[in-house]
Amino acid sequence: MVSVMYWAAALLAFIFAINLSGRFRRTKAPVYGWWTLSFILYVLAFVMEALTVSSNWHVVSQYQLYIVASAGLVGTMSVGTTYLALPRSRVAKGYALYVTLVGLALILLTLMHPPVLQGSWAALNAGKNAIVGPTQVAYLLLSAVGGPIVVIGSLWSWWKTRRYYTLLIAAGALVPSSAGTLASQGLGLAWFPIMNIIGLALIFLGYIYSQPRHGAQLNAAKAGQSEKEHRNGRTAG
Repeated sequence: MVSVMYWAAALLAFIFAINLSGRFRRTKAPVYGWWTLSFILYVLAFVMEALTVSSNWHVVSQYQLYIVASAGLVGTMSVGTTYLALPRSRVAKGYALYVTLVGLALILLTLMHPPVLQGSWAALNAGKNAIVGPTQVAYLLLSAVGGPIVVIGSLWSWWKTRRYYTLLIAAGALVPSSAGTLASQGLGLAWFPIMNIIGLALIFLGYIYSQPRHGAQLNAAKAGQSEKEHRNGRTAG
């Protein structure tokens, strides 16, 4: 049953990725491009979990893919959130470069220093004693740095715009994180995929309702212009 939930989560993440990719094609806004990549990595991570939850992690290549996907989805999500909070700042571009370089390093190091597969599924899923050497450093530079940035960036965006939908991103990031902490201790393993789906849905809702501040301002300006033209038309009539 747990593996079925992971397959459902992977399907849901795939649908969300398609939706966001369409928005990226329409707007060309980097925020949607990075969020699309994040959901693609969600799909990969959920598929690896679905394949292993019943039989434990025993294929190194599967766990290598999981390492890259689980850290990469946090990193790419945090880049998108940075673009949401600081759309015109060089900080977002610099951080995007940082995540790209560290992500490439993680892929290389994961191949050079394969994980050690021992222990329970929950412990390995949390990365305990499996991610070794320089791979662990690169992993933390993506996940441990990216996680707080997702929360802080969404809170900062809410503070500047007062659009409460951005708070859903922070909530969505915290829900699976809390579930993962419990699962790593052997608690609530059956609820872990459900909490991931809830977090996934909250993040997606935050994504589709949120937009960079300059985009919101542009839409407001267009709406104001349309209203002005409408009033002028009624006056002329």
